[in-house]
Amino acid sequence: MKKRFLALLMLLTLSLYASHTPTTTNTSDTVTKGSGTYEAFFTLAKSGDLDAQALLGEMYLDGIGVEKDTQKAFFWLSKAAKRNDPQAQYLLGAMYENGIYVTADMDRAVKWYTEAAKQGDVMAQYALALIYKDGKGAIAKDLNKAMHWMKMVEKQKDKLMKVAMQ
Repeated sequence: MKKRFLALLMLLTLSLYASHTPTTTNTSDTVTKGSGTYEAFFTLAKSGDLDAQALLGEMYLDGIGVEKDTQKAFFWLSKAAKRNDPQAQYLLGAMYENGIYVTADMDRAVKWYTEAAKQGDVMAQYALALIYKDGKGAIAKDLNKAMHWMKMVEKQKDKLMKVAMQ
């Protein structure tokens, strides 16, 4: 069982890495702060549009089309995460895990990863599997939980492979 777990972990690590490598951006599609597109997008987020809030948080977190601003990223991702957006929950978990803008807090990271993972976010499921595999910070090693989350990831492996091949 341990060999199968390690083999699956290695395969998924490669798949997830490939799916998150940067791609070339068409600069004509870039949304820049101060543009009418950005202003419309920002207005949507302020008015409560969940997708706009999550995407605006991710834009600020990664500096996509706007200057990177982790404080604003945390603000928008928190709003979206509290409203059950799984991508925002995953990213908020990553901010807590890695101490981005906030003090690193594995309990909060696991809380947000779990919320996202329960909604099928494969990256959150994978993050939980890795955390529980060896234990991290205040989170104790728990191979049963690690296997549970790896099995959830395995169920989505075809989806992952399609993303990795793009």
